[in-house]
Amino acid sequence: MCGFASGQETAAGKVHPSLRDKWNIQLGVFSAKIDTSVQLDSRTTGAGTSVNFEDDLGLTDRETIPTFLASVRLGERWRIEAEYFSLHRGNSRTLDREIVWGGDTYPVNTVVTSDLDSDTYRLSGGYSLIRDDKRELGVTLGLHVTNISATLSSPGVATHKGDALSPLPTIGIYGAYAYSPEWLLSGRLDYFSLNSGNLDGSLVNFTVAVEYRVSRHFGIGAGYRHVDVDVTVTGAEFTVSPDSRFSGPTLFVAASF
Repeated sequence: MCGFASGQETAAGKVHPSLRDKWNIQLGVFSAKIDTSVQLDSRTTGAGTSVNFEDDLGLTDRETIPTFLASVRLGERWRIEAEYFSLHRGNSRTLDREIVWGGDTYPVNTVVTSDLDSDTYRLSGGYSLIRDDKRELGVTLGLHVTNISATLSSPGVATHKGDALSPLPTIGIYGAYAYSPEWLLSGRLDYFSLNSGNLDGSLVNFTVAVEYRVSRHFGIGAGYRHVDVDVTVTGAEFTVSPDSRFSGPTLFVAASF
């Protein structure tokens, strides 16, 4: 019995822990290049100006965003994965062009305070078509929810806020390959396009990463990520059309058990 247990442990030690452990958790940072355009139309006065919050309003176009990712395996093939990250920015700037926002006009040389908040949640269920000691390949169905809040304010004009909640169902693929018990290459791609009711939007979510295990339960990694969300949400009084893109390198620490 001791010999059999020792043999099992030796065999398990030849498999990267991320491919066999039930629970996987990642805490990381995403150094994102950001490009966000939002248009706030009025149902009474018509279309507004498409405003690029980085170019027109001076918000920073590079931010370091904390990220959280967790997954659990349900048996040999099934898995559930959840993720969250958020970004909150603001700035004050004197306009160098006229902006129509929420039915009001903000003239040239008006000092405008802008706030742009974004919260992203992702939940998916996956099924691994291939899973062995070195590789994994599967398909997913999920929900990618982005909540964007954009505000322009000027004492001489008005304050208008547009909120866009976009719950987009997604389909995707994921994969991983272990070059050794320590090194793992992984990636995923999610996509969907939807036009239903008051929501019209599309989503692309892509990531690729390399992980190195420094011990049985802990590792470090780096990768690249691109997220592109383009939605139009029609409300009772306003239509909000945000187009938000995040792309850049990622660093993370991983744990599994």
